[in-house]
Amino acid sequence: MPKLTDILTKFPFADGRKYPRLIRKEEYSNALYPPDNAFTSDNTFTIVSTDTFMLGIYELGPGGAFDPLDIHPGDEFYYILQGPIVQRSGNGQFAYLETGDGLFMPQEAWHKAHNFSDQKVRVLYFITPKAWGEDIPPAYIPTDAETKFYKGPNNDKLPDMRSVIRNITRQGCTDDIGSWPVDGKEARDYPQAVYTVRDCDKLNNIHGTRHPMLMRFIGSNDYGHFGEFILPPGGYGPRCSEEDCHEGDAAIFCIDGPITINLTQLQESFQLRPEDSFFLPAGTPYQLVNFENKPVKAVFAVTAL
Repeated sequence: MPKLTDILTKFPFADGRKYPRLIRKEEYSNALYPPDNAFTSDNTFTIVSTDTFMLGIYELGPGGAFDPLDIHPGDEFYYILQGPIVQRSGNGQFAYLETGDGLFMPQEAWHKAHNFSDQKVRVLYFITPKAWGEDIPPAYIPTDAETKFYKGPNNDKLPDMRSVIRNITRQGCTDDIGSWPVDGKEARDYPQAVYTVRDCDKLNNIHGTRHPMLMRFIGSNDYGHFGEFILPPGGYGPRCSEEDCHEGDAAIFCIDGPITINLTQLQESFQLRPEDSFFLPAGTPYQLVNFENKPVKAVFAVTAL
């Protein structure tokens, strides 16, 4: 299995030529990060790493944490596949995330994760537009003592976040697409706050009118869009979503399936089993098809709608 640094921006497309592709769970690239100490590493599975985004899964064992703190030059979004997990930010926020919850972390927000449970935790992450800078890990990484926490020695030297963190509990609307849970540009200003997006906080909308499909945004801003598709079962015959096409690259990750991806112009279709993924280059028309007698669910990661 290649090193994580060897596949950045070129997985699963080693030659850089992107095309519609089914990526089976068994094909994900596995590595420890950080690679130099298994005791403080997470188990990382890279699904997609291109010039526009990175999609993957990381796991932490019971009682585990990844160390040191991490940072990215792009925004990062989470979907908790198996919780609970505690996500810690350098500014003193501690997000307790359960299965199905989401998280938004703006670029350059220091963070770290803890597993205080007796079960393995698993997180689906989406980082866009760029996951890593020139140095991996960064040349400077703050120690735990330099972050903010209960009775931390440097708490007085760090910003008071109470006036920074926005209230996101209001009912969202269609006009919020592109700025959910907060405006991306404003969120990236120092000091950066992170935002838990619980199931009740997801931005709900409908894709299509003749054959509606539920969309539930965890995050939506000028860098990317991340959330859930829920496609109901059909009546006589399968249920199909209406055709869609995105300005930017995208990926679909199957949560509850199987789900069929139908490439309408290419007249090709692919069935995704749970935790399989599909990469869609910018400008690829597609629809989702549900042949089951129950709703199916997928996570979407799109760089530009």
